[in-house]
Amino acid sequence: MRVVDAIWEKRNLGVDCKEIVIEDSDFITVVKKKELLLLNTPYVVVKVPVNRFDINTYLSNLGFTYIEGSINFQLRLFEAKLLPLQERLNKVVEYREMESKDLTGLYTEIHNGLFGTDRIILDPYFTKEQAAQRYCNWIADELERGSQAYKITYKTDTIGFFTFKQIDEGVFYPFLAGLYKKFESLGMGFTTLRKPIDESIARGGKMISTYASTNNLPVVRSHTQQGFLLNNLQYVFVKHN
Repeated sequence: MRVVDAIWEKRNLGVDCKEIVIEDSDFITVVKKKELLLLNTPYVVVKVPVNRFDINTYLSNLGFTYIEGSINFQLRLFEAKLLPLQERLNKVVEYREMESKDLTGLYTEIHNGLFGTDRIILDPYFTKEQAAQRYCNWIADELERGSQAYKITYKTDTIGFFTFKQIDEGVFYPFLAGLYKKFESLGMGFTTLRKPIDESIARGGKMISTYASTNNLPVVRSHTQQGFLLNNLQYVFVKHN
């Protein structure tokens, strides 16, 4: 079991937060030893592996709420696939690294409701503005650490974005991506997954590892359609004290 003092959430959400990650091998007695922390920290997030009904029940009895499943998807790049129409569309869609003005536009899109299914925006204890600012802070922090943000363009329009970082030799993690709301009807949503694949291939990568929430079924479906395989699943519980 890992207990993380999520100090970034104090800045993002204005509340002290602990994040607890349960391992497959953890006995429930180990979890129960943290009961004071579970019941007294203002905001607690617990991630539980599958097949731990004992821990799920224990957390529910303490007043925790299940809020999402967090899926780790992995894709070996040689197994990436697109439908024939997507192949044709992908050839006319481009991407390039963002400049400062592009980031300003991205942050505006986020504050205008680009994301609507994550556990923060669905939590009645938080506001949509807090959820949006949390995404903006996350991107800014990652860029300071050397990650990249790319804009996706079709003709003269910026239709979406993706972020990009290397997490291991030949393994890349596009930690956040999205299609801008104005262009949702174009059928270009697949490019927010495909363009990180193209960039990984260009860098000589072998694999992409990324995450999606079970609250966003279209994104989950898009991952499987493009060849991603489910590598891991965690149940996420939260509690406000």
